[in-house]
Amino acid sequence: MKFLDKIKEFWNNQTRNYKVFLTRDILSTLFGNLVRRYSSIYMTTLGATTEEIGYLTSILSAVRLLLSIPGGILTDRAKNIKKLYLSGRLLQVPINLVKAFYPQYFIYSLTRVWEVVTFRVTMPTSNIISIASMSNKDRVKSLVMNRTIISVVGLVAPFLAAWMVTSFGGLEEKNSFMPLFLVQFVISIVIFIMMWKGLEEPQYVRRVVKEKNALKDAVGIFREYPGLKRMLLLNVVRSLFINMRMPYIQLYFYNFKNADAYIIAAQGTISTAVTLLLSIPMGTIADRYGRKRLGYVSQILMAACVLAAVLTPPEYPQMILLYSLLSSIGSCMDIGWQAFVQEYIPLDARGRWSGLSTTATALIGIPAPIIGAWFWNYNPDLLWWISLVYYLLLAIPLRYSIPDKNKKQITSET
Repeated sequence: MKFLDKIKEFWNNQTRNYKVFLTRDILSTLFGNLVRRYSSIYMTTLGATTEEIGYLTSILSAVRLLLSIPGGILTDRAKNIKKLYLSGRLLQVPINLVKAFYPQYFIYSLTRVWEVVTFRVTMPTSNIISIASMSNKDRVKSLVMNRTIISVVGLVAPFLAAWMVTSFGGLEEKNSFMPLFLVQFVISIVIFIMMWKGLEEPQYVRRVVKEKNALKDAVGIFREYPGLKRMLLLNVVRSLFINMRMPYIQLYFYNFKNADAYIIAAQGTISTAVTLLLSIPMGTIADRYGRKRLGYVSQILMAACVLAAVLTPPEYPQMILLYSLLSSIGSCMDIGWQAFVQEYIPLDARGRWSGLSTTATALIGIPAPIIGAWFWNYNPDLLWWISLVYYLLLAIPLRYSIPDKNKKQITSET
């Protein structure tokens, strides 16, 4: 009972915005991402080739590049973060309705571009509202609570999507996805109304002085917080390797490991079950032994999951579930690193940081999927072996190179 009393006490101490965002995440997990696990497979049912999937991913990176710095500056200079966030959410509402009634690859591509445009408004503002809703003292506990509750819902969500797509014709039929898009459309309306009614304007310290030159204003965060340079390098390198492989993961499991809709769904269920079981212990370990240290170990688990994927024999597609198991354990361990990053990047600079970080990762994200398509056409397994090299030889040293605190943070504490 003491454990339940502590949870109740913790919940009662949380802000209104934290509770609203958690409700949003629950609805999004259960109903809002029904097609996500099958997106590349869905694109092939619309007639897209592997190269076209890569080109679309590159185009989306180019759009992110064009909007990144303007979006970041807009966020930092906005007088009402809540209003800006809700504007982006409202623009997102019709997207799934268009996907449902116009199942053509060209239209689908346009909706994906539309999503990226609105995301450049909602992502940095959502981060500010979310981070401002948690105290530094309880940040890991708050993240763990969010993950735990979302994981309970996530146990059901993948099989709900698999059941729906299978019931309406299977992965081979494009019309099977129409009901899923319609459900996502309705949920987007519900979430918007809930956020409109429930959110409060976040309170945090804003910058008083702004550069007249917008570009100098954005780049100025490197003078204020020098440690962000290495954080940016880490993001760029990670983006290169992730974007080479990411657009083709579902196709790889489907085409080369013989995974069906339910095996893909089981991957999601395993992921959420592991998150449910390990989030609280990993949060405790992160606070006790160090957030960065646990972040290093997480990358070893990610390397193991990549190895499990490429070594799974096609005759036993169920073994691909080991990939999800190891990946989920690695993600749980990474909660300490996420908390470290949230505290490392100040709220008053988060919009500009988001703009610069997105610019850099979008630049590398333009050629990365096309490079991935080249590897795919030569030998799809190479995409996984390359990722193994990243996790073992690059990810850990780059994380280690980032100092525990920015110079400005150290100065402010002394």
